[in-house]
Amino acid sequence: MMLLELRQNGILDDRIYNAISFYSREDFLPKNLRGFYKEDLDFKIFNNIFASKTSDIAKMIYLGLSLNNKVRNVLEIGTGSGWQSAILSKVYNRVYTIELDKEAYNFSSNILKNISNKISFKHGDGKLGWVDAGPFDAIYIDSCIKEEPEYLYSNLVKGAGVLIAAKNYNNKQFYCSCLPHNGKGLVKSTYQVNRTLLL
Repeated sequence: MMLLELRQNGILDDRIYNAISFYSREDFLPKNLRGFYKEDLDFKIFNNIFASKTSDIAKMIYLGLSLNNKVRNVLEIGTGSGWQSAILSKVYNRVYTIELDKEAYNFSSNILKNISNKISFKHGDGKLGWVDAGPFDAIYIDSCIKEEPEYLYSNLVKGAGVLIAAKNYNNKQFYCSCLPHNGKGLVKSTYQVNRTLLL
């Protein structure tokens, strides 16, 4: 049902559908939440750490690919449960992901190290980016930002790299994109972030 709704909303990249189908979300949830793995919900997995619903992850990645179809290197800010990292690893050739929360980092790194050698992860502040691993074709920030993340632009491929994040517009969240080389800053997309939280 979720995949059908995504297609109806214009998410038409088979790479994303194949990636979502390759892994089971059950493997990326704490034991107390695994019974809900088939539900397209946001989960609070740890203190102040939320795992986004699969349909919202699909919107983010589709938006990124629609603006830069190259899939060499990608940076994810906020590993969370590792679910988005795993999906990205089936789309991009190499995934780098950073998590600030120690509990979430320990949880996700224990999973990711066993599923793919294409994923590199570290515990740290994503605001600093990962300069040594770049430049990146895309950077995904799966959280709501307040200001232009200019500190990350130097991590992007010059003239082509794209950054995707969520931003508030009139008390609603939408995914927005930034192509630093065009000088326009953050641009609101039509893809709304539909938070449906299971605590």
